[in-house]
Amino acid sequence: MKIRFRARKALLAAALCLAAPLLAALDFPPLSPSPEAFRARRERFLAKLPPNSIAVLRSAPERTMSNDTEYLYRPDSDFYYLTGIEEPDVTAVFRNAPADGKRYVLFLRPRDSRRESYEGPRAGPQEAAARYGAEAAFPEAELATKLASWDPVSYRFSGWLSEVSALSLWDGNDAEWARKFQETFRGVRDRDAGPGRIDDAREILHEMRLVKDEEEIRFLRRAAQLSARGHVAAMKATVPGAYEFEVQQALDGYCYANGARRMAYPSIVGSGPNSVFLHWDKNDRRIEAGDLVLNDSGAEYGYYATDITRTYPASGRFSPEQSAIYEIVLDAQKQAMALVRPGARHEEVEEKAARVQTEGLLRLGLLSGNLDELLKSKAYRKRTLHGVSHWVGLDVHDKGSYDPGRTSRALERGMVFTIEPGIYIPANSPGVDPKWWNIGVRIEDTVLVTERGFDCLSCEAPREIEEVEKAVRAGRP
Repeated sequence: MKIRFRARKALLAAALCLAAPLLAALDFPPLSPSPEAFRARRERFLAKLPPNSIAVLRSAPERTMSNDTEYLYRPDSDFYYLTGIEEPDVTAVFRNAPADGKRYVLFLRPRDSRRESYEGPRAGPQEAAARYGAEAAFPEAELATKLASWDPVSYRFSGWLSEVSALSLWDGNDAEWARKFQETFRGVRDRDAGPGRIDDAREILHEMRLVKDEEEIRFLRRAAQLSARGHVAAMKATVPGAYEFEVQQALDGYCYANGARRMAYPSIVGSGPNSVFLHWDKNDRRIEAGDLVLNDSGAEYGYYATDITRTYPASGRFSPEQSAIYEIVLDAQKQAMALVRPGARHEEVEEKAARVQTEGLLRLGLLSGNLDELLKSKAYRKRTLHGVSHWVGLDVHDKGSYDPGRTSRALERGMVFTIEPGIYIPANSPGVDPKWWNIGVRIEDTVLVTERGFDCLSCEAPREIEEVEKAVRAGRP
């Protein structure tokens, strides 16, 4: 008994030693969303609707991964933006001039004790109004009759659709629900009642989502901070002989340990020849000495995304060729980032990064020709492949146009987007010296436009060559 007790004590001590790094990694207290922020967004949305109108939004359906196993549920981003509701099978109705005063109404499925014994409690119609700040809540089955009811005696429709002149709709990609809604709407229109057309509610919402409020920035900042520290953990886990998925696990695991429920997109860890693939997510290659490792990974926190890429040397030191490419990409990012301020055009960021990278590639002999002609024809894309920026928010490639009215959008305080130049030289590139082969470098950060410039939300992850090399070597014995 004494021997077994001592063995158990030894095992417990060993387990605590192994757990210590994870316990120390819990660097961030949880954040909770503010009901007031959702209420303020609803008020803005209602004010932007056409006069005498109704808007109907649907949550995303549950989706099957395989057989009877479902993906971890995620609400539709536009629906969540206004409601803060994380449940499936919910319809939200917004009315900007209701006679009964009910401007925000929810329709939910009834409580189901058996289902809740599996999945946990949900808000039913009795609880939902108070929980989610609505004026009223009803069972989902009552939606059609609330919207439109035919009276055979008076030979006319009654209901909310018959009271308005405009309808804005978003079905949350719930095809079955959309089909039923269209049947209801057609029944109204067949008798010349209700609104004459259906508008896409996302046209208003995506413009709203472009400029983040303080609540959104709070969650975006958290997603970026914990992802940046996750990148440091991944650098420390990188060593020749490790697998790409081990590097991924170091980063993803850190993010999950600090409150992320999912990554914002499948993590990309490409080493050596895989570093030149933009969306390599198999992450199954064994890393070799001398490889570059391109790690494009970001967590989602409170449904808000971040997007970060770092490239680093598996051996702890960049080769001269790797360093030369890396410096071009980093310089392009810095010069593009320096332009970010309210009033600057989004295309200026793209153009600056393209020019700096093209100049660098010409210096190294990896492109040939006239600089201006290469830029005009976009021939530099032979080596850079992609644009250098996209919006970030509830979606990692967030909604909102880049050129409204065919003019590049002017940046505004509160906009959040990436700056991500990259250069990629695969093996067997025609006319390219083999010393440049299998070099893929991307450096990506998420930036916030501030009152006078920008705030790089993710720059806690090392970018300078010396700092990157130091972080990689920090994981070695």
